[in-house]
Parts: sequence; C-alpha cells; structure tokens
Amino acid sequence: MKILASLLVLCASLAWAQPVPPIPFENGKFLTLPASRDISRYLAGLDSLSPRARLVSLGTSAGGRPIEALLMSESPAFLRDQAAEEDKPTVMLLGSQHGNEPSSAEAIQQLARELVAGQHPALLDRLNLVLVAMANPDGRDLSTRHNANNDNTNIDYVALNAGETRLLVDALHRFDPDVVYDAHESGIWKRVLTREQGWMTDVEAQFDMGNNPNIDGPLRDYTEQRLLPALIERVSDAGLAAVRYRGEITDINQSVARGGLGITNLRNYAAMQGRVSILVENRLDNKDGRYPTPRNIAERVRKQHLSILTMLELVADESEQLVSLSRRARQQWQSGTGDGRTLWMGVSFEENRDEPEVSLPLVRFADGHRQLHRFANHDAIVTRTPIRLADAYAVTRERERMADWLARHHIAFETVREPRELEAQSLVVEQLLPQPKARPGVREKVRAEVRVEARQVTLGAGDLLVPMDQPLAPLAALMLDPRSANALYQEPGWQWLRPGEFPVFPVRLP
Repeated sequence: MKILASLLVLCASLAWAQPVPPIPFENGKFLTLPASRDISRYLAGLDSLSPRARLVSLGTSAGGRPIEALLMSESPAFLRDQAAEEDKPTVMLLGSQHGNEPSSAEAIQQLARELVAGQHPALLDRLNLVLVAMANPDGRDLSTRHNANNDNTNIDYVALNAGETRLLVDALHRFDPDVVYDAHESGIWKRVLTREQGWMTDVEAQFDMGNNPNIDGPLRDYTEQRLLPALIERVSDAGLAAVRYRGEITDINQSVARGGLGITNLRNYAAMQGRVSILVENRLDNKDGRYPTPRNIAERVRKQHLSILTMLELVADESEQLVSLSRRARQQWQSGTGDGRTLWMGVSFEENRDEPEVSLPLVRFADGHRQLHRFANHDAIVTRTPIRLADAYAVTRERERMADWLARHHIAFETVREPRELEAQSLVVEQLLPQPKARPGVREKVRAEVRVEARQVTLGAGDLLVPMDQPLAPLAALMLDPRSANALYQEPGWQWLRPGEFPVFPVRLP
C-alpha cells in the first residue's frame, strides 16, 4: 500500500509538472512589452492548464480593459469559494498600479508560470495566492502612470474616484487577504537631481510597510520590528541589495523620510483594514543607459521576481504569527496607545533628533562614480490631536452621496428613519489654515482648527449613522472626521471645510 501511495504521489507530481508555454514577454525575447490583451490571454491559458489556477474577473478599467486575478492554491475549496482558510495566509500581489512601471506584471506572470509548471510546490501548500498582474491595464497599454481617464489610482484610496481603485477595494473584501504586496519601480533619473545636479539614485530594492500610527498596534509593531527587517535581510542575502524605503530623492539638498503616512495609498489603506501591507520599489533604470534589453527590462523583471518570491517564502515561514495578528486586527482593532481606542487625527514626519542624518548611495551621471551622500533625516513620526473613538458618526449633508461613498468602502452605516435625539460632540470649524506645502508624510492641503462642544442634537429622517463598533471603524473615523489629516474633505470634489458647525460629527449611542 505504501508503494502504491508513493506511485500515486509521483504520478500526480508528474502530471503537475507539465510543459507550460513561456510568458508573452519571453516570446518577445525580452525586447518588447506585450499588450494587456496578450497577458489576459496568457493567464486564461494557465487557468486551462492547471487545476491549481483559476482566473476570475475583478471588473473593467476606464478604457474598457479587463482587470483580473489569477487565484493559485493547492486548495480546491479556496479556488471555488475564494474564502480565507484557517492557518493558511492569503496573499494578494498587485502589479503595475502605475502602468509605466511594468516589470512587476511580467514577474507575476513568471511566478504563475513556474507554479503551474510545478516549481516552488511548497508555496501553494502553505499559501493561497491572488495574483493581479495588471492593476492598471490602461496605463500598461498607454505607457502612463494613470488610467484612461487620467486618474492616478495609486493615491485614490480615500476618495475612490477611479473605477480601478474601487475594483481593488472590492477585491480586498472579496478575498480578505492577510498580506497585500504592492509592486512598483522607482526611477533613478530625476529632473533636478540628475539633469541639474548631476546625480542619480543608486538603490536596487526598497521596502516599506504600513506605517500610519493608527494601524492596529500589535500588527504594526510586528511588521515594523520583525517582518520588514527580515524581508530586507533575505532579499539582500539572495543577491539583491535591499534597504528600507526612503521615499523619492529628487534634490541633493532635500531631507528624506519614508513612504507617506497617508491612507490615500494602498499600503496604509490596506494596513488600516488589519492586513500586513508591503511596498516594494525596485530600480527603474535610466532611459539613456546601455543595457542588453531596452531600458534593462529583463534585469528589472528578474529583480522583481526575486523580491516577490523571497517575500512569499518569508510569509510562508511566518504564517502562524502573521495570520494570528492580521486576523485579530481585522476583527478587533486596538491602537498602539494604552487605552487601545485612541486615534491620532494629525500625523506627519519631522526631524529625527536621535539620527539627524543618514547616508544614501548616489551615482554621478557623467562618469558612474559612486559615493554616499548625507541627507537630513526627517523620518520621526509625529502625532497630534488625539481623540477617543466615538460610538458613531452622524452625517447630515449630501447624505445620498455619502451613503454611496461609504458603501464603496464597505463601511456599514444606518439611515435614520425618524427623528432621533442624541448626545453629540458638535465640531465647530473656527479657522482654516491652508498648507502652502503639504505636511511631510500626508496630503493635507488645509488644516481645520476645530472647537468641540457637547450638546444634544436631533437627527432627521435620511441622516446617516456610522457605528464605530465595526471592523473598519478606525479607517472610517480617519476619513470622516474634519480634524483628520486623512479626511475625505482634503480630496477634490469634497471641499466641505468651511468656518462654522461641521455636518459630520461624533455621537453617543444609547
């Protein structure tokens, strides 16, 4: 019987390890990037080849192109039901949110091909994968950061103006990933730094994770103190020099910090939902360089593939603690402060007095000379305006529009059917302070100075109540409260900030 069982396992392995066609990028000898339709056809072919792959539609881009996810797993139940499984992380990988950063789309296809061909079998034993090779197929075909409507979907996670952003938010709830991996490229050539000052950045791989101070405290501590350092170490050990992300360096005289603190980007938005959220910025080589393939695209894909594969192996090794922390955070958020219910409305970067300078590598454009340059270090995270999470928020303006916006975020709310009298914290905007330059770390255009007054209010029929006893409560509060640097009212089309009583405010429920 043991011999028969072994033969059955061997036959299953041989059936799995079948010839798989090369990805379209390989067929083009790494010289031309395939169009989005060719990638969609290839992913559909992988679906038909393997019982461990299933291609599902997420929706359609602004330009009418399909946005799809290739699910990969050893679990027929996951492929069928698309639901999280106990003790097995679900990992969502997003490629090319910026269409002119294409290497991650190719690397994700390469990973999918290898998995269908039987390589890395332990990964599908230990992980359920959601592979979104093209998060922005319009940008892919148009060679632009934006979609066909000229929306920068990568910074749209508060307003949700773009259909692509809404599709990805829906996908977060549909697949409920424990880990979200957002793959980008960072150009080494900058207009001022290179053309005027003569230097390019010199880094291969930069990693960051959700860093907003309002992310669930234990989850944030784990990603910052354990997972991020381990990922950087493993990628470096694999031969790709990796560092912690320092943001875009565009001027030799600037200060540096980290990736932005705002929740308009996917990294912090997903982390505020209680997910481990990872950003990679691999090197996007200079257009004028001489490489074996155009703009070194084959090498860029290799580096993206290495970064992705190393991350997946680390997540598999960390699965027990990672799943426990992530799923608890999605059920019951707790802040990093002592009471577990405090939100910081104001967040920004300031000078790090313990480490006022950092040395970062640059390469001289003219002759390739490499040297370290010292930058002022402004990566200290500063918080202001603490509030305790209320019972609920009331919304008394543009209620249908707000209801639609809340539904897009999957935030639960109630429509008041008859007048209700409640205790409230009336928020009175006393002064608006336009920010001539956005505060480092957030896209705060106007800061509202707000006076809080306790009083009784009567909500009318049609007003909205957004309870704060739901999993998305901290995310909702940061977007709804006018005191927040991440508020919806910082976004175009939502400029509600005016002196006087604000139409959205905390209330106490009986």
